[in-house]
Amino acid sequence: MPTSSSGFPPEDPRGLMLAGDRIGQQLQTLSLLTRRIEARLGDSLGVNSTDLSAMEQLITSGPMSPTDLASRLKVTTAAGTYIVDRLERAGHVAREKQSDDRRKVRVVPAPESVARVFQHLTPMLTGLDALVAGLPAADRAVIEQFLGRVIDVYRAAADPAAAPSSHGLD
Repeated sequence: MPTSSSGFPPEDPRGLMLAGDRIGQQLQTLSLLTRRIEARLGDSLGVNSTDLSAMEQLITSGPMSPTDLASRLKVTTAAGTYIVDRLERAGHVAREKQSDDRRKVRVVPAPESVARVFQHLTPMLTGLDALVAGLPAADRAVIEQFLGRVIDVYRAAADPAAAPSSHGLD
């Protein structure tokens, strides 16, 4: 099997420049830390990663129908129903009938659960807020463009059919 100049086979990502680059290592560290934070938050709430994703959608976007939630999570409506059932049994959400059509329901996050999520995330978010607020405008512009490109790469990996949004450096 042929190898690259790094000694790894060409299809092995450990041979990429990114693997030995400080920025690449920092991106990997952020990815690992994000998963650790999510795991701690999930443990604190007593939910799995899928249920935590559902809570994130509800907290970020507000109450929505079970069908809309399933769509955002990219699961079937049946799987979405199971997710809502689990979250409801755990006390993290409630189903509320819509006032304009009592046959329809919205999934609403429980205020106590939202407060617990914010209790865990506020120290990190406060630190990030201070960090971003202290950036000089020129640094901010470069970082925004770089992170936009990183997001495009992540989106393409998450959904290869998605088109990049062009966060190019000018």
